[in-house]
Amino acid sequence: MKILDRYVTRETALGMFTWVGAVTIVMLVQTLFELMDFFVNQKVPFLITLEILLLYIPAQMVMTFPISGLLAAELNMGRLCRDSELVAIEASGVSIRRFLLPYLGFSLLVALGSFLLNDFIVPETNHRAQTLIRYYVYRKAPPKIQQNVFFRDAENRYFYVNELDATTWEMRNVIIYELGRGRKFPDVIVSEKARWVEDQWILEKGVLHRYGEDGYLEEEVEFAVMRIDMKEELREFFEKQRSPEEMSSRELRKQIAILRQAGSETQKLEVAYHFKFSLPFSAVVFMLMGMPLGVQKTRDTKALGVIVTVILAFVYYMLLSIFRSLGRGDVLIPWLSAWMPNFLFGGLGIVLYGMVDWR
Repeated sequence: MKILDRYVTRETALGMFTWVGAVTIVMLVQTLFELMDFFVNQKVPFLITLEILLLYIPAQMVMTFPISGLLAAELNMGRLCRDSELVAIEASGVSIRRFLLPYLGFSLLVALGSFLLNDFIVPETNHRAQTLIRYYVYRKAPPKIQQNVFFRDAENRYFYVNELDATTWEMRNVIIYELGRGRKFPDVIVSEKARWVEDQWILEKGVLHRYGEDGYLEEEVEFAVMRIDMKEELREFFEKQRSPEEMSSRELRKQIAILRQAGSETQKLEVAYHFKFSLPFSAVVFMLMGMPLGVQKTRDTKALGVIVTVILAFVYYMLLSIFRSLGRGDVLIPWLSAWMPNFLFGGLGIVLYGMVDWR
């Protein structure tokens, strides 16, 4: 790296980590209110409440990385303009386009780091936090089965509940993926309804699919009622529930394949899968949008950088929410709903980049 590249990258990185901490604290305020309710009304121990709060930090950091990266870059570019360093850089023969390259390279590093954090650390911290909540908050209630959540029992069976009536605890469109028994392919049980009764799941109106060694359907048995023993400790049962936010991209892709094999709806899970890639990449899109606006040869760019970042973040996350709902509602195909905000912001960034007077 050239001296200029190292200088710009170092200054931007230092500023970004400062803003990551500040923005993350702001975003944790709502979570803090909810946890205080657990502590005061649900009598959750203070140290457990504090642990849950700390476990939510990595997930919030993933959301703040793109904002913080752009904010740090905007303020850094503003300082260079105010201190006439940008003029000195141009006088030394470095073009503005060349000057912006380390910012773009930095955003790629931020996107990579965000993806790794979101795919390896966040699923485990989210899972640990949800496990503590399920155990300490719902320990006196029946097992808190959730819809669109995967979990596994001691018999190496995977369970998926598509719909749940929170009032009657009746589960609908249940899929059980049973491994083992010395066979290469698992049994797949699909049931219209299921109920939890003491230590058993009672399945109603379902079909058992059994596959041969060649992977083709070998046997299909319909049943009116099927009972499955679930004699694990309640804590162990809770620990094995996994929502899409508690799974890595690899685990989520595997579960989508399981559901497709069983002929179940996978739209919502596919949207969550593609968001695991599109959200980290938004750091590059934010930088592409912010660079043309940040390189302004005026001395009043500090406030402009903050304002631009806040507006971009608000609009981006609003679009993110809208397109995610469109994808989950089967209005858009999953990958398009996840990537559309990036396409829109990236395209606008390219247009702005082309409109800048680089002389």
